[in-house]
Amino acid sequence: MAVQDAVAAANILAEPLLRKTVTIETLKDVQRRREFPTRFTQRLQIVLQNNIIGPALSGKRPKAPLFMKVLQWPLLRRIPGRLLALGIRPEHIHTPDVASRASTTA
Repeated sequence: MAVQDAVAAANILAEPLLRKTVTIETLKDVQRRREFPTRFTQRLQIVLQNNIIGPALSGKRPKAPLFMKVLQWPLLRRIPGRLLALGIRPEHIHTPDVASRASTTA
C-alpha cells in the first residue's frame, strides 16, 4: 500500500511541485485517490481477522466468509493473490519525467 500511495502521490504532485503550485486541494486529490483502496484493504483485513484468524487462534473452527467459498471455483482462485499483490486499484507511474525517459530509451 505504501508504494502505491507513493506512486499516486508522485503522479498527482509531480506537475504542481515543478510549478510550485501545490495547494491543499492538490493534497486532497492524493487522499481521495488512495482512500477507497485503503479502506477496502483495511475492511478485508478486519473480516479475515474476525472470521478466520481470530477463531483459528482461539481453537475454534473458523467459518469462511461467503466470498471465500466462491473461491473454490478454479477460475476465481487467482483473485486473492492478485488483490494481495496489486491491491484493489493498482497504481502506475505517469509522471512526465518517466514518459520522456521511456521515449528516449525506446
